[in-house]
Amino acid sequence: MPSLDAATALRRVPFFAVLDQDELNRLASHCAARHLAKDELLCAEGDPCDGLFVVQSGAIKVFKMAETGREQVLVIERAGSTVGELPVLDGGNFPASAAAIEDSILLFVPKREFVELCQRNSKMAFAIIRALAWRFRYMASLVEELSLKEVSHRLARFLRNRALELGVRTQQGVEFPLEETNQQIAAEIGTVRDLVSRNLRRFVDRGIIKMERRKVLVLNMADLEEQATGAKRASG
Repeated sequence: MPSLDAATALRRVPFFAVLDQDELNRLASHCAARHLAKDELLCAEGDPCDGLFVVQSGAIKVFKMAETGREQVLVIERAGSTVGELPVLDGGNFPASAAAIEDSILLFVPKREFVELCQRNSKMAFAIIRALAWRFRYMASLVEELSLKEVSHRLARFLRNRALELGVRTQQGVEFPLEETNQQIAAEIGTVRDLVSRNLRRFVDRGIIKMERRKVLVLNMADLEEQATGAKRASG
């Protein structure tokens, strides 16, 4: 897995991209690369925060864990995204846990250098505000999704998004790989594995999708879209 130089990795983050090259190089000189294997923990909820992490490659899930062991994935961060800017700015601990879902390389940006740069550079500070505002909107939509939408609608949206991101059009429909287990899907959409399995079976029985060896073929994208928007239920 190739590693980018620090300045190039920082440049891929929207709020660091506003810096000139000299500022970027100075910040990069204080950073260090960290390699995580698949399933390795980056931080646990409540850990002290000494800086933020830039995802260079791979993918990091940010999640909350209930006492029962049930997991809720809040977001999956990929290359060019960051983990930890909120506790860096408010001085608190990590509000959620984070772990690699595949082999990943991250760049650690020390808290002191990051905060001092925010204080010196108003352009970057406003860019960070925009990034945090986007996160707030995303979390608001996630709350709506988990509290107001049925499992079938959340699952349909998950499949619809995967089809749009990874799908290849064939004569039968849109095909894409489904690398996540039913347990992982459940954690991402806020439910339990049995309900994921049951609703996948309903989608198959209704002719919306076809599944084979962790591949999904969307046979009826219009019907899947109606499920995703809540216009229809998966029962029947």
